[in-house]
Amino acid sequence: MAVSSIPNAELIQAVLEGQVVQVTPGDGHWTDMDPAVAVATLVRAAAGLRFRLKPRAMVAWLPVYRHEKEGLGIGNAYLDREHVPRELPTGPVVRLIRLELDPNSLETVTAVSEAP
Repeated sequence: MAVSSIPNAELIQAVLEGQVVQVTPGDGHWTDMDPAVAVATLVRAAAGLRFRLKPRAMVAWLPVYRHEKEGLGIGNAYLDREHVPRELPTGPVVRLIRLELDPNSLETVTAVSEAP
């Protein structure tokens, strides 16, 4: 059987590769599918259901530094945690804020403070 003849073959492959698939009954509210049931649901492709890959969130790292005279401040955003320096010209980095944004609306999904 050719892969193209399997309903939702690309989404099934994505689930097998660890990506998250979402489902909606058409009302515009998308729900993450449990990977344990996603493949069976995608193969059956029930009428009225729509599927998509979950959009990848945009993540930015904001360093929080401590300045001797001015106190705490926030440095420039970094897209890769590995590139955040331990010290900024204004002072040492004391915390990192991991800011996760929805790629469509740019609304905050999560904001978490971590050790540098």
